[in-house]
Amino acid sequence: MSANKIAQIKGVTVSETLMIKALEVLPLSGFSKPDFGDALVDQGVAAGQDGDFVRRVMQHLKQAGLIDFDGTAQSWHLTAFGRLRLPQKTIPLLPVNTSLGMPLAMPVTDTDTPLDRWLDAAQFALSALACGALITALITLNASFAWELGREADQFRYAFVVGLMALDLMRPMLVAAGFVLAAQARYFMSATSFAVALTLSPVSVLSSTAILSSSFLLGAEMNSDDVAQSSTLETLRLEHSRQLAEVERVQTAWRDECSRGGCGQIAEQLEQEFANASAEAQTILDRIVALTTDTQGSSELLARMVTTFESLGLLGAERQMLLPLFLALSLELAALFGPALLLQRRT
Repeated sequence: MSANKIAQIKGVTVSETLMIKALEVLPLSGFSKPDFGDALVDQGVAAGQDGDFVRRVMQHLKQAGLIDFDGTAQSWHLTAFGRLRLPQKTIPLLPVNTSLGMPLAMPVTDTDTPLDRWLDAAQFALSALACGALITALITLNASFAWELGREADQFRYAFVVGLMALDLMRPMLVAAGFVLAAQARYFMSATSFAVALTLSPVSVLSSTAILSSSFLLGAEMNSDDVAQSSTLETLRLEHSRQLAEVERVQTAWRDECSRGGCGQIAEQLEQEFANASAEAQTILDRIVALTTDTQGSSELLARMVTTFESLGLLGAERQMLLPLFLALSLELAALFGPALLLQRRT
């Protein structure tokens, strides 16, 4: 490393002078990664508490030839070149071949195994998939709200949908930028990013709550309609049974009249009553079939979910908005802070 070299590691600016000062306090016999992290914290680098940050700084120093890892002792130690760079420790403890000039930097090697790299890639892929799914779900809910709200004018509808989608994409990026700015000690800009993201969140929470609430209200209406239909069906079945009994009575009277040889005016009246009673019974049966078909065509899953939530005390009475608001807040917080926290190692 050249004199006073500056390095950017995970968004944090670390100078060579600061790295050298951190190495000064470490024992020459060997030190661990946590020891080096504590030394960085002592020098005012708050990111020294991040294990991945410390690992990258040590890799940087290793590539510069200042430190190396002793596989036998399972610890890090200063190289001969590293001891030369330390103030007040200019005499190398290891013999140096003067004919070769300045000691050469150790070859760069990666201490991560292929399994570690594969696990890191898999973790990043799953994290990215989860973040993408969260943001997509939030965008879909809010876009549905905007689409329904702008039904009267297509131009207003499209503008509202695009605007809410842009807000849903912007808020997670503002939160991620806030974390990066905080790591760089730019606290005012970090606070501004968080404030803007959280100020825009109520719009998303309200729209998501409205869409979710409408779904639960639909399920409640389906349950209410099902109760009314069940009562109507029971009444119609009783009426149908009574009408069938009337048909049977008129048919028996008609047959008795004809069997006595009286197939005259009275028999004709009984025959007409039989036809009318049969038609009335068929009409009632058609209504029963129609109501049964409508009941079977409804969403049973949504209705059962509403019933379950009502049993848990999350819906019904004065709590119609409790569950939709809780789900909307959960989705909003996950979509806002999930990408920044899950993908922090890539920022």
